[in-house]
Amino acid sequence: MEIRGEIITIGDELIAGIQVDTNGVYLAERLRTRGIPIMRLISVGDNAEAIAHAIRESRKRAELVLVTGGLGPTSDDITTEVVAKVLNKKLKLYPEVWGYIKKVVVSFGLEITNGQKRQAFLPEGAEVIPNSIGTAPGYFVKEADKLLVVLPGVPREMRAMVEKSVLPRIEKEWKNCLHYRSRTLMVFGISESKANELLKDIPKKLQDMRLSFLPHFPEIRVRITVCGTTNQGVKEKLSHWEKEAKKRLEPYIFGVDGESMEEVVGNILRKRGAVIAVAESCTGGLIGHRLTNIPGSSDYVERVVVAYSNKAKIDLLKVPESIIRSYGAVSAPTARCMAEGVRDLAGTDVGLSTTGIAGPGGGSPEKPVGTVYISFTDGNKTWTKSYCFPGDRHQIKLMASQVALNRIRQYFLQNERVV
Repeated sequence: MEIRGEIITIGDELIAGIQVDTNGVYLAERLRTRGIPIMRLISVGDNAEAIAHAIRESRKRAELVLVTGGLGPTSDDITTEVVAKVLNKKLKLYPEVWGYIKKVVVSFGLEITNGQKRQAFLPEGAEVIPNSIGTAPGYFVKEADKLLVVLPGVPREMRAMVEKSVLPRIEKEWKNCLHYRSRTLMVFGISESKANELLKDIPKKLQDMRLSFLPHFPEIRVRITVCGTTNQGVKEKLSHWEKEAKKRLEPYIFGVDGESMEEVVGNILRKRGAVIAVAESCTGGLIGHRLTNIPGSSDYVERVVVAYSNKAKIDLLKVPESIIRSYGAVSAPTARCMAEGVRDLAGTDVGLSTTGIAGPGGGSPEKPVGTVYISFTDGNKTWTKSYCFPGDRHQIKLMASQVALNRIRQYFLQNERVV
């Protein structure tokens, strides 16, 4: 039996565009890891009719419905009242909930209000989900094969309740149903359409396997999801399809299951015992930021120099003034001198540099906006390549940093020796 899930997030702030709905995304991802496909994710305002309609419709379609928001102490928090009406249940004071709420409120030195007491009234027969870091409890309501989960909208509170109570309950509820497993291949260097073409002989959707493409600039995520009646069978099935996909995408796969390019590069540098120095112009320190965002990056990052102006390139990286005057700051010779200069000054195994035009202005017919030179050196040889990246300033900088990091990865994969 396939368990279908739907998510309803409640709040005027969500449908007015004032606040981004992070709860729905989080819940969908957590349920996906448990093999429960989300058929629909919707947001509704603090309107009784809209909330009631959404809950009724979701319960018709799905075995599992999760609702977040509208459980607070104010007059616009009406979710529980609507749930009781939809389920044709009376609201009942739960003494243990009311006792906990009073304890929390008093500990904050605040006055207890009628609104807070309203939070202790839940639909009759509801199973309480404790809230260890807030006053609004969540609750389960089980009817036949349907499970309704109602949670507060405060992300920190909701997430703690999901991890501690909701996911274990879901696993217990449907432990005898189909097993699901998935693997996400992190792909960079080809377009989504090219990835699709390379995998064209693998069925995108079978009864027990689904292949999905998830663009996430500047990379592509190819997710393989399989299901089966036994855990071991599912593991074997996932291994089979993962190997088949990797045969076709191998040169472009840099990681799996959410690994970032900087995480992969950092692991490679540490494994090889290599240390890097970086000189950045157009990327403005973005490469250094990404590398040092990984804990323990001091093992392999010696320095990052942001040499934005011509003077900085000359003073800090010893780029000859004649090179910049003859070829320009955005040129292959300058990029080469930057990479070699930062490596020589730092005494590291390898050096990396970027220089380019991120826009929106500054381009020319010879060097349009998006022109970027990336150079990499190991002291024996220096590789420099020019690119013309499309997009706005943010996209150009991000793509340049991704390509530069990928260049490091490719170098060490092609050179097995420890530098």
